[in-house]
Amino acid sequence: MTFFEWLQFVYDICGGQTTIENWRPIAIGSNLAIAIAYFWIPLDMAIVFRRWQREIPFPWLWTGFVAFILACGATHVVHAFHVVRSDLAYSTPEIVVMVMTALISLGTAAGFTVILPRVMKFTAPSEMQRRLQEAVDAATADLEKALAQERLLLREVHHRVKNNLQVTASMVNLHIRRSRQSDTTDLAALRDRITAMADVHSQLQEAGVGAFSVRSFATELCRKLAVSFGRPDVACRVTGADLDIPFERATPLALVMNEVVSNVFKHAFADGGGSRITIELEEADGTETIRVVDDGAGMPDGDRQGGIGLTLIESLAVQLGGSVEWQRGPDGGTVFSMRMRHAVDEGSSRQPRSAARGTTPLGPAAPSPGIA
Repeated sequence: MTFFEWLQFVYDICGGQTTIENWRPIAIGSNLAIAIAYFWIPLDMAIVFRRWQREIPFPWLWTGFVAFILACGATHVVHAFHVVRSDLAYSTPEIVVMVMTALISLGTAAGFTVILPRVMKFTAPSEMQRRLQEAVDAATADLEKALAQERLLLREVHHRVKNNLQVTASMVNLHIRRSRQSDTTDLAALRDRITAMADVHSQLQEAGVGAFSVRSFATELCRKLAVSFGRPDVACRVTGADLDIPFERATPLALVMNEVVSNVFKHAFADGGGSRITIELEEADGTETIRVVDDGAGMPDGDRQGGIGLTLIESLAVQLGGSVEWQRGPDGGTVFSMRMRHAVDEGSSRQPRSAARGTTPLGPAAPSPGIA
């Protein structure tokens, strides 16, 4: 049995030789219903696509699809007219298939009307961009909330550390006042170092960010040291663009500046002379430079063995990845300079290059004007 003979056999079993009495109106109605469904779908597409006409990809493909659907609908219209003129009756299976096709076609067209706008709204580039923007906005809001909480916690940490350091400085100050020793210079220096660290955390707490303003700290440092050493007449000036230092480098930098400025008051102005301190801030070619210039007694002619202050400056400069130098000022006084790399790679060495002539290389202690 061939394939076509098998189809004929199945057709005969399904009643291929029988027909329905009113087959003609059913066949005409089914073909027209199928044609209506075919015309309905392109109409839906035209209405929906008009809204997103600039976002439809491959418009030529959709144009061809619409033409194909319209041609199919026209074919069924022609078929309906053919049924009107033909005397050849349709069999029962043909009528059943035709009616089922009409019902399915109309149902599909109706579903197309409901679903197509939703599909386009879901997949249109503008709609996808809108939903993506909403997701980004929601994620950004979550990140901002988490960042705000982190900043709050960080400010609380700075606040607590500042309070602890201030309490420690007060205890040292109490020992100074009650000490029976005539020389409390070392204790006073320790108190000033602790106060400098407390000032760092105070500024970071107020700023609420991870950057440390060198200008603000230097101004406040000069004011406090002038009061501490009883020299309110000293004029301190901070020049140059402010340097925003990451908070992890703020404490060592603050201690270096405290040591240098303290020694200006302690040694350069020891005889009552000098009344000006200039702190110059500079950033160029990836290098940050801090200079402290005074008009005091100036550097001594002979080398002096450095003490705790010099050792502390050298050690902290290593942490900052910088180099330090002391020079005589052109009109007297002393010029202290510290240069730091703006950024240090994680894998790079923290040791700076050998200093230029007149610069103190990091490592062994070098002579300094009265570093305590």
